[in-house]
Amino acid sequence: AKKTSMAEIEAAVKALKAAVGVLKADPKLLDTPELAFFKDYLKSLGATFPAGKKAESPKKPAAPAAAAAADDDSDDDMPNLESVPDIETPGAKPTVESPDESEEEEEEEEPLEVEEADPNVIPEADADVSPPQDMGDAAREPSEADYEKGAEAKGMAMEMMGNGDLDGAIKHYTTVVSLTPSALVYANRGACFLKMKKPLAAIRDSSKALELNPDSGKAFKVRGKAYAMLGKWVEAARDIGQGQNIDYDEDTREVQKVVDGKMDAKHKRDAHNKAVEERRAKKRQEKLRKQRAKEEKRAAAGG
Repeated sequence: AKKTSMAEIEAAVKALKAAVGVLKADPKLLDTPELAFFKDYLKSLGATFPAGKKAESPKKPAAPAAAAAADDDSDDDMPNLESVPDIETPGAKPTVESPDESEEEEEEEEPLEVEEADPNVIPEADADVSPPQDMGDAAREPSEADYEKGAEAKGMAMEMMGNGDLDGAIKHYTTVVSLTPSALVYANRGACFLKMKKPLAAIRDSSKALELNPDSGKAFKVRGKAYAMLGKWVEAARDIGQGQNIDYDEDTREVQKVVDGKMDAKHKRDAHNKAVEERRAKKRQEKLRKQRAKEEKRAAAGG
């Protein structure tokens, strides 16, 4: 098909405006046989017309001056063109979309819940000793002299720990580690680091203890408490629970209650955030669906 040029479109619009001016001057012309096709077209678009007698013959078009004067007359006899939906003419202004189809204002996104800061949680920057403790050689075979010196150092470590001298206790436990390393010695030194609020050092020692003895209840509890100090509640709940199953004690139970409370809050927070994410995804999908529908509607109107 031949493409319509802009000049032809502008000429058609000009002719249409002139014809509408004539019809405004004498609306009864629409009842003439010659304009029956135009009246039928307007009816197909939903236009309504007042009842009236059919005109016997078309009147001659009014002179320009008369047509201009007729523009000031009442339009009560004209068909209700405003009721005709989506009438488009070449060069006309684009139809304004109704409010419900216009771009919706962005709704404020529903926030996710975040864990409240716990003042008891130790930042990792403050959670370790520098330099890291000497881990010794767990595979070495102690001599008789090593066992004697180790036993003496172990007694000194326990005494100093009981007196609250944690630095002294750690020093002697490190001597024991170098002479007669064992799961219990690592777990005991880890407990000292725990009291010093150095959970990363405590995790290092208790993990080593569990390598040597996977059933060390004390090592599990030391590591679980260290994870709790770091705010790592999932790991804390796992290790404390395992340690309590092996060797239950009331002091650890108090820590376990705190960790259980944190885990309950985490589960509720995770469930809430999952629901929020699902609602967000649903809104995004609905927005995309509406956008595609608008684009398809515009494409159809343009075609």
